[in-house]
Amino acid sequence: MGGVKLPPSLRIEPRTTRIGCMAIVTACSATSILLSALPLPGPAFAGGAAVVIAALLSGVRRCVGRGVPALLHVGIDRRLTVTDRSGRSCSGSILDDSYVGAAVTTIVWRADDDRWWRPARAMLILPDSLPRDDFRRLRVVLRYGRVVGDEGSSDVEAA
Repeated sequence: MGGVKLPPSLRIEPRTTRIGCMAIVTACSATSILLSALPLPGPAFAGGAAVVIAALLSGVRRCVGRGVPALLHVGIDRRLTVTDRSGRSCSGSILDDSYVGAAVTTIVWRADDDRWWRPARAMLILPDSLPRDDFRRLRVVLRYGRVVGDEGSSDVEAA
């Protein structure tokens, strides 16, 4: 008896997100203001400022820089392939920790070749990073996707 053939994976090309970039800049600015208002000794202030700058640079890189994936293939079997801007691809499994909402979707995934001690990877998908129809399709695939052969898997948390 043959199995059911899976539909082709969803192919999406994320764009840079202005909403995410603005949120990161706003949060880092507010943190900088709070940091400057605290009575801290010089080394503690310098350490806090370094952390804020590192968070700002990392966040902006992931929203508008080279950290934005060039291509995502998302399968109904909860498999994901991410291709970065340099052309390297990495495949993995989407975890149940992912969140699907109307305005915010997060994809938490683990690459196939990751070590057990490495934390899972996460992607934030905002409405301005995808065309409206692709954003809707992605949310449907993430909500209703199942691991092949796993009848009792739990749904991805929905808002």
